[in-house]
Amino acid sequence: MRVADSAAYRNLLEQLNVLNDRLERASQEVSTGKRLTRPSDSPAESAEMVQLNAQLSQIDQYHANIDNSGFFLNVADSALNQLYDVLSTVYARGSAAGNSFNDEGVRQTLAAEIRALRDQMLSLANTEVRGRYLFAGSQVTSPAFDISGDTVTYLGDEVVNRIRVSDGVEVRQNLPGSTAFGGAFSAVEQLLGAIDSGDADSITAALGQFKPMFDQLGQVRTRLGVELGKLQESNLELQNVQTDIETRKAHVEDANLAEAITRLNQSQTALQAALQSGSLIHQLNLFDYLG
Repeated sequence: MRVADSAAYRNLLEQLNVLNDRLERASQEVSTGKRLTRPSDSPAESAEMVQLNAQLSQIDQYHANIDNSGFFLNVADSALNQLYDVLSTVYARGSAAGNSFNDEGVRQTLAAEIRALRDQMLSLANTEVRGRYLFAGSQVTSPAFDISGDTVTYLGDEVVNRIRVSDGVEVRQNLPGSTAFGGAFSAVEQLLGAIDSGDADSITAALGQFKPMFDQLGQVRTRLGVELGKLQESNLELQNVQTDIETRKAHVEDANLAEAITRLNQSQTALQAALQSGSLIHQLNLFDYLG
């Protein structure tokens, strides 16, 4: 009889452990809303969750790269837009200086205005944001241009800094200043020399450099527009991929609350019944002993 009693208690204990485990799992699902709360719940699905979370982390990094690149490219484009306006004003002042009716005093006044505009160009060329000089190539910690007299010298390099914004897609983060500003400073320097010399023909020749320079500036801004377009496309693609991954994550780890509540109630009922059964066994064994 005692052997049978021992077996009954062992069976009861195993049953209570199973029921307790079911109750705990159902309770966790109801309280957290998650079906997977530990790797042992489903090793295969837990491994998939690790993979999905890694993909989401990579997407977050891509989004950060897109935001960062978009910021720098938009600032650069704004600087080039202002450069176009300043150069247009320089061209107008140079044209006025080339007018044969203007005397030396007028030309020198116009030259002073052009030098002030040139200094605005230099400020744009040395645009610094977030600790980076945008037009210095890879030399982002130092000003891109320096000036001595009327000669402006490029101090940066020709390196184009690129960053990955999605799988297989990279965009530029900068534009070397020699590409965007080099011709502009050279044209302005030649124009100032011609105005100072009072040579109308030299002024006309210097002004002739502005048209191809405006064309080049337009091409540079178009190139930046293409890069910004790539950022927008990558951002949309990443949003779609992110939505798919999050949907898959929800399918894998989220609990069915209605089902979890039902299992919770069933587990509680079964556990109470098992405890009552254990109490009954104890009473029977006691009576058998007393008998």
